[in-house]
Amino acid sequence: MHIRKLFPALFMTVFLAACSKNDDDVVAPPVDPNAPSSGTWKVALFSERNEDKTSDFNGYTFTFSSTAVASAVKGSVTTNGSWSITNNSSRFNIDFGAKSDANKPLGELTDDWRIISVTSTRIQLADDNTSSAEVLTFTRI
Repeated sequence: MHIRKLFPALFMTVFLAACSKNDDDVVAPPVDPNAPSSGTWKVALFSERNEDKTSDFNGYTFTFSSTAVASAVKGSVTTNGSWSITNNSSRFNIDFGAKSDANKPLGELTDDWRIISVTSTRIQLADDNTSSAEVLTFTRI
């Protein structure tokens, strides 16, 4: 009789242990930490809540220096910010200032993006905030 009472508790314990998240199973995204500091980049995709806003960045070119300076150039105007790859190459931090109407579109890039991949020709990022559903891709020019 006691075994029947213990079975549900034993089953749940085994089930929950089998479903627990193991950080050792997480596959790191492909990241070349030196790639961003080589060449000039453009925004190939920027979307927010499934709305394509890539055209907001038409005419901008970007550089990411080896000294952590991010530069956005449009015409004769250069805006400097910062960038870094952190947290075991899982985050691509960009800071071009506040996310405000006065600082659009560059402020939209300010975030600690989750890295999908970073190669010598493409930087693919996503926001970990599911409500904003932002996706950002740079391609090398």
